[in-house]
Amino acid sequence: MTLGGCIGEAIAALRSNALRSALTAIGVIVGTAGVIVLGSAGAGAESTIEQQIAKFGANTLWVSAISAENSAQRGPAVVLTDEDVTAISAQTPGIRSVSREIGGGVMLVVGNKRMKSWFLGVDANFVDIVDFKTAEGRFFSAKEVVSGSRVAVLGAAVAAKLFGSDSPVGRPLRMGDLTVQIIGVRTKLGSFFGRDRDNFVYVPVTMARSRLPQEDRVGANQLSSIEVKAQSGADRSAARESILALLRERKHVREGAKNMFDVLDAAQAIRMSNETHETLSYLLAATTAISLVAGGAGIMNIMLVSVTERTREIGIRKAVGARKGSILSQFVAEAIVLCQMGGLVGIGLGILAGNLVAVAFDIPAVFPFNWALIGFFLCSLIGVAFGAYPAWKAANLDPIESLRYE
Repeated sequence: MTLGGCIGEAIAALRSNALRSALTAIGVIVGTAGVIVLGSAGAGAESTIEQQIAKFGANTLWVSAISAENSAQRGPAVVLTDEDVTAISAQTPGIRSVSREIGGGVMLVVGNKRMKSWFLGVDANFVDIVDFKTAEGRFFSAKEVVSGSRVAVLGAAVAAKLFGSDSPVGRPLRMGDLTVQIIGVRTKLGSFFGRDRDNFVYVPVTMARSRLPQEDRVGANQLSSIEVKAQSGADRSAARESILALLRERKHVREGAKNMFDVLDAAQAIRMSNETHETLSYLLAATTAISLVAGGAGIMNIMLVSVTERTREIGIRKAVGARKGSILSQFVAEAIVLCQMGGLVGIGLGILAGNLVAVAFDIPAVFPFNWALIGFFLCSLIGVAFGAYPAWKAANLDPIESLRYE
């Protein structure tokens, strides 16, 4: 029997029991859809990370008072101060600029509108460090930072929620018990893994320190973190190690003891994200494999039932001269076609689910073409592996006994 003939016979046999075939393919459908969702989410997350790094600047280093290894702890492990900023700027080679950073939650009020937001107190050179761009208005100047001026730059989401389509520039804004003047609006950044990065208000660090409540504050000169911009072409890894060594000395960390603070850069952020994604990939791949194996077992079971139901048909075919190879090919083809049809449905459902995941986590929807090919190939392999035994059993039926079967 030709290949086309085998496929035609297989499709006809499956159509005669369409509902049973559909129910049998559920395991394969779920497994294939899992492969597509996994690939789509992973590709979308990687694309988002690259976009965020591009927005914040590839040469940016972030000094945190909490080490990435101790991120679950409450409160800062060490106290970062203005003196640390001065030391980093003066003693670290390859550094272009350094900005202080203070943060905390605040209630914003405009007229009868109010919302919970976050403020970030920074220096004027913050715009250079993170490639800050304004959609309208301007950022505050170094003179305004020194004087502690009551001015603010809104994130895009804050401006939209409080002012709608109206321009907020020049209008007053109440931050807690303090009234400030809005001088600018930042360009839209979007969300990053569910966190809205446009829900911030930027104010001079000096004003934030004296007028707004900061989280975990224990001293007059304490900072939440420090933003550092390395010079173009500078070795970021060397700059990072220099800052770590300087802070270990300033914070009196004993030799051999772990750092209770951290200096993060783009490469480290990518590495941490890839490690998380790799772990999730293994878990999802294991789940997908179980679904495919379960689907394959279901296909083997239904193919054995089909062989039993068609025993007399097989006997007649053998009696008129059909060879073992033809019968073997027909039943293997049925298993493969059933798996591939389930795989195509799974790919379609996977694309739909991948788009829903992209919307839920605000990441780009990416069609993982390579993963789709892998999923379709796995379906074909499952069809061969689990359809081989029923096909062998059908091919080796005794024709006389088969003709007597009722």
